[in-house]
Amino acid sequence: MRIILFLLILCLCGLVGYAVNLIPLRVIFKADTYYIETSLIVWLLLSLVASVALYHILKALCWLWHSPQIFSRNSAVRRQHKADRLLKSGMTALLAGHYSRAERDLDRGGKLAESLGQNAVIYFENAAIAADRQNAKERRDHYLLLARQDARHQHGSLTRLAEAEIHVQNGAYEQAAKLLEKLHQEEPRNSKITALLDETYAKQQDWAKAWALLPALRPHLAEAEYSTRQKTYAKGLLHDTAARESVEALEAAWKRLPAEVRRDKDMILQYAGALVENDHPEEAEKLLAAEIRQTQDLEYIQAYSQLRRANFRAQLEHMKQWENKHTNDAIFLYAKALIAYKAKELDIALAAIEEAVKRSQTQESFALYAQILEAKNRPEAALVAYRQSVAPLHPEQALDGDLLPAPDAEAPKPDDGKTS
Repeated sequence: MRIILFLLILCLCGLVGYAVNLIPLRVIFKADTYYIETSLIVWLLLSLVASVALYHILKALCWLWHSPQIFSRNSAVRRQHKADRLLKSGMTALLAGHYSRAERDLDRGGKLAESLGQNAVIYFENAAIAADRQNAKERRDHYLLLARQDARHQHGSLTRLAEAEIHVQNGAYEQAAKLLEKLHQEEPRNSKITALLDETYAKQQDWAKAWALLPALRPHLAEAEYSTRQKTYAKGLLHDTAARESVEALEAAWKRLPAEVRRDKDMILQYAGALVENDHPEEAEKLLAAEIRQTQDLEYIQAYSQLRRANFRAQLEHMKQWENKHTNDAIFLYAKALIAYKAKELDIALAAIEEAVKRSQTQESFALYAQILEAKNRPEAALVAYRQSVAPLHPEQALDGDLLPAPDAEAPKPDDGKTS
């Protein structure tokens, strides 16, 4: 293959040599009475050099013609690079807590971006955050205004979101709620907007709106966190309904809650408390009695015994029916003594509280013991019990669970059988 290629090159060189041999070896240029004569080789070389020189001259002329645009473009590129560096350094300083430096760099970078005709929202938004961290409210509002003016279509919601986030961090929940509600209408699936709106409603204790927002928040929460918020908002909702609405509205609100929420012990106790707050203790009594029959839970029994207005004699009969399930339990004995005291069955109350004190000596039990002794006209023994009720006790002697102090009530009168 190499030999064939070599032979072809030799043939080509031979053809070129033959062609040159046929062409005159001298080139003559005539002009009037003058003429220039040179050899063909020199003329070819001069023509080649002249062509190269002419090409470079034309190229230089084109560069000079376009040089203003080139210089302008290079300047814009340099300023763009500088704006990018300022954004990077500003964000780094913001994350590191150097808020003054961050504000300075972001402000300069935003102005550079504006001079280049670019969107400077991200610069001014973060400059507003840096100013807010320095408690410079006027500068913060100035940057937010610049960001809002610079925002276009897709960046408009971003600016309002940053402003709402600053309001939430500063505790201005009313202003934040107005912005976030509009944003949520525009972007109902935006998880950040939903989370901020949820936080705002919770801080405002606007439980009705917080409860209504929960379904949108559910995909973004762990199951345990969702359950906790569900209970918290449901409790707040029941409390607000009890304070503002009728018992029918309260019952309707309770029935609207999911079944798993209505089965929760804390929620049942909250609902019972809401019924009492709504001036319907008889409904709370029925609810707690039904739960006690099913579960025999001591927390329900405690709440049952602490109802202020109820048919205490009927309650005492219920306690007698349940006592075989709680033999020698100090909490149950305390609850039985409290109900018997309110039912004016002082002998039963005294026997129960004495058994409770034997098993667990707590300040609450001694306080009730003193009240019962005083009602039994035994002032000296009552005084000893009162002293015990204010004496510090060892932690191991405390009853399990949360017990309210015994009610400050007058000694029961013999002719009172029911308090209404």
